[in-house]
Amino acid sequence: MTELARPLALAADGQSVEAIHDHLRDAIVRGGLSPGSTMSQVQLAAQLGVSRTPLREALRMLQREGLVDAEFNRRVRVAGFSMPDLEELYCARLVLEDTAVRLTVPRITQEEVAQLEGNIAQMAHFADLKDYERWEVPHRAFHRGVAGGSGERFSRMLNQLSDHAERYRRLHTVEASGAWTRGVVEHRAILDAIKRGDGDAAARGLVMHLGQTPFSVIELVDATYQPDRLREVLNELIGQSDPAEFRW
Repeated sequence: MTELARPLALAADGQSVEAIHDHLRDAIVRGGLSPGSTMSQVQLAAQLGVSRTPLREALRMLQREGLVDAEFNRRVRVAGFSMPDLEELYCARLVLEDTAVRLTVPRITQEEVAQLEGNIAQMAHFADLKDYERWEVPHRAFHRGVAGGSGERFSRMLNQLSDHAERYRRLHTVEASGAWTRGVVEHRAILDAIKRGDGDAAARGLVMHLGQTPFSVIELVDATYQPDRLREVLNELIGQSDPAEFRW
C-alpha cells in the first residue's frame, strides 16, 4: 500500500466526489503518489476515511484524465509517465493552440492585454522563487487568455489538455535546466507579438514555447524515445527551425 504524502484533512464534505478527486489528483501531480504505484481500493478508502461509492467515481474521473488505471472493486495503479501519451497529447495541443491564438489576436481587448501583463509579472516573481504552486496559477491564466478569443469549445478542449499535461509540465519546469528563466522570456515574446497584432508571430512563439516541454521530458525520462509524429506536427506548424532556437 502506498502512503499518501499528507493526510486527507477534509471537513464534513470529505465524502464528496469532488473533494476525494481533488485530493488524490493533488497527491498524484505533486508526487505524493508516485508513477506506477499501486493501491487496493478497499485500503485506499480506509486510509482516506471515505466510503467506496464516491471513491470509485473519483477514480473514474482520474482515469478519464489519464492519471490512474483502475479496475472495478479491485486495484488502482497510478499511471506512469508514458512517452507515447506525452507525444499524442502535445500533437493535439500544439495544433489547437496554434489555431486558438490566431483567432484570439484580432479579437483581444486592451483590458485582456493588461491582464496578460499582470500574469507575466506574477509568473516572473514566482519563477524567481521557484515556487511552482503559485507560479502555475498565473501561468494557466495566461494560456487561457491568449486562447480566449477562440470560443468556448476551444477553451474547454485546451483546458482539458492542459490538465492532462500537468505532470509533464511540472517535471519540465522544475527539472529542466533553465526552464524557469526561459519560460518568462518566451511568454513575454508571445505577448509582445499579440500587442503588435502579429498572429503569425504569436502562434509561432506559442508553439515553440509549448514544444519545449515534451522534448525535455523525453530527455529526462526516456532519451531513446523518438517522437516522430511530434516532429511532423512541429514542422507542419512552424517549419524546420534553427537548431539553436529549438531542439528536435
